[in-house]
Amino acid sequence: MELIAEYTTSKDVKLLSEVFLEILLAIPYYNDLAKENEEKKYSYAELLKKIDEDSRSIIIIKETENIAAFCFSRFDDFTIWLEWFGTVKQYRGKKLCEILLAKLEESAKDRKCHKIWCDSRTENQKSINVLVKNGYENIALIKNHWYSQDFFLWQKFLENNNNCH
Repeated sequence: MELIAEYTTSKDVKLLSEVFLEILLAIPYYNDLAKENEEKKYSYAELLKKIDEDSRSIIIIKETENIAAFCFSRFDDFTIWLEWFGTVKQYRGKKLCEILLAKLEESAKDRKCHKIWCDSRTENQKSINVLVKNGYENIALIKNHWYSQDFFLWQKFLENNNNCH
């Protein structure tokens, strides 16, 4: 069965909030303050609000009724801020983040955005590898920033979208 990326609907949000929390709590490079705040920011209620405000802000990949991977983003002045992407443990190694990022790029181009940008923790080598492999450029190191932790900023300019409309 081919796994495809799709925009989430409210029927998947409860399970998605549980999947996100499981992944968040297992991350070794986020401090307690970060985990506590990210848990609130991407709670069931907040995820419902997020898709109500922007139906393309959450992309998921499902296998039958299981969520295998997810991507959260937001439209930000004709750029897309990539907030989170993640894969459930048993689905890792299947290049699902690449599928998610391709769907995110498609959405960004449809919305006349000229780039996608994001951050990663400096210790998050798995995310760094995915971003580099998918054409993202490391543009800055921000020390002692969000939640008093170090982050890299990344960007990817999108082809054929050099002008905002």
